Amino acid sequence: LSPLALVAICASIQFAAGRLIGVWAWVPTMLVFWCIIIFLLHQQPIASRLRQRFQPASGSQFWSVLAVLAGLLSLHGFLSNWTLLASTPLIIAWLVFALINPWFEESYWRGLLIDSTVSWGKFASLLYSSAWFAVSHPLIWGIHSLPLRKPEAVGALFFVGIIWGLAYQRTCSLRWCVAGHMLANIFGLAALVLLNLYDPTVR
Repeated sequence: LSPLALVAICASIQFAAGRLIGVWAWVPTMLVFWCIIIFLLHQQPIASRLRQRFQPASGSQFWSVLAVLAGLLSLHGFLSNWTLLASTPLIIAWLVFALINPWFEESYWRGLLIDSTVSWGKFASLLYSSAWFAVSHPLIWGIHSLPLRKPEAVGALFFVGIIWGLAYQRTCSLRWCVAGHMLANIFGLAALVLLNLYDPTVR
């Protein structure tokens, strides 16, 4: 049930911070989001669990490659819109978010949530994790980010969530899920989406 608390707390921060700093409310919200995930991870024997989740991928390399390829789905949009990175603060926000956030999101949405619901069966666990990953974006970040409220954005997030969840289940490792998530944030210009400076759903 931790996604309920995570979404409720972060949405509250978004509303409160938004009154003061507008679309930049995602920054303090993200810091709280990371702290909550660290707290939740600490409810388990974190050292051994982290080593296990980030061990070298096992099984077929197909799933590792697929996890990375999922991160390239936004490449075409990046090639057309990279010039939106027009200032140093934007470039810093874009890179910091893209390189740090995937470690937290994959550790929680894939690692912790799938591991905690493994008794439900792989399919149900995968759907639960992917559904929460997808709807958390409009419920938290979509409070200020218009693109993340769109059904096509939620559908795309659910799709990549399924791919990264399958990759984790099949390889027992989050390494390539994190790599794919980083690429998705980089090429998807994620920080600019949060600031309403870029809408990947508009072609």
